[in-house]
Amino acid sequence: MRPIDVLTLQRIQGIGNKSLVALIKFCIANNIESLVTLEAHKLLHAPKLKRASILLDKFFSEGRCENELSESKSSLDEWESLGIEVVLFGGEHYPKQLNELSDPPAILFCRGNVDILKSSRSIAIVGTRENTHLGEVITRRTVEHFSKKGFCIVSGLALGIDAIAHRAALDNQGATVGVLVDVLNISPSQNRALADQIISANGLLISENPPKTKVIPALFAKRDRIQSGLAMAVFAIETTVSGGTMHAVKAANSMQRPVYVPGAVAAKYPSLDERAISGTQMLVDEGRAKVYSRDSYELITKELNNLLTQRENTVMLHS
Repeated sequence: MRPIDVLTLQRIQGIGNKSLVALIKFCIANNIESLVTLEAHKLLHAPKLKRASILLDKFFSEGRCENELSESKSSLDEWESLGIEVVLFGGEHYPKQLNELSDPPAILFCRGNVDILKSSRSIAIVGTRENTHLGEVITRRTVEHFSKKGFCIVSGLALGIDAIAHRAALDNQGATVGVLVDVLNISPSQNRALADQIISANGLLISENPPKTKVIPALFAKRDRIQSGLAMAVFAIETTVSGGTMHAVKAANSMQRPVYVPGAVAAKYPSLDERAISGTQMLVDEGRAKVYSRDSYELITKELNNLLTQRENTVMLHS
């Protein structure tokens, strides 16, 4: 389907992200290219689409389609003028690795170099907003190594570890992607200049939410799964037991993707009771993350290269 059609479907109250993905899949499978042809199909017997079918019947019967399409067209024109591109689930630029999420985003709103999404050679580097100095050092060293090995650095443009990771990628002339709540109204506002620097350096900002979405805490937690979805592995540098980083870790664990945390002893933290590493220590104790240090950079690089080769071979087998 066209972006204008999917955006119009998104505007229908009651059709959430999962329903929208299901509708896109249905349209792809049935060669439906627009809302006009979708209206002629009966969706009641399609898997996962019964509620969507009822809502669509109401939408079409009330004659709302033309007006809503016009509103979507206006939004698309405005976003295009601001350099924002819409990438749809199942489309050419949509990252295939996101398909492994239990709830992949139906739409990605993008500012910057969309071609970055074609490569799955990415790692997520995430962590607390209240990092230690040692956490900053570890982040910079980790980013420096993997950027130079050709990995794109994915993070959330939050204060603390996220911002350090993005800056370190830029400092090493590496690619970086910021996963945000809104690609237009950057939050936190302190990182607006950093967001501009990412775009200027041929990087990318993405969000599953339309520009000018009201920023609420729940959306930050929801976007964390996208960071993990884009990445081959997640490096959780520092986090408390209940920190937001745990959302990204949980998503990575659910997809059986590697999670790495710095070894507290090898990193020479002055105290193992440091609050900033309470979460990473817990992840190791629970077997949900592997410990790494500078000595294991090359081994991890080899492991990730092997995973990438396996993934590419699997894609070729099924193509």
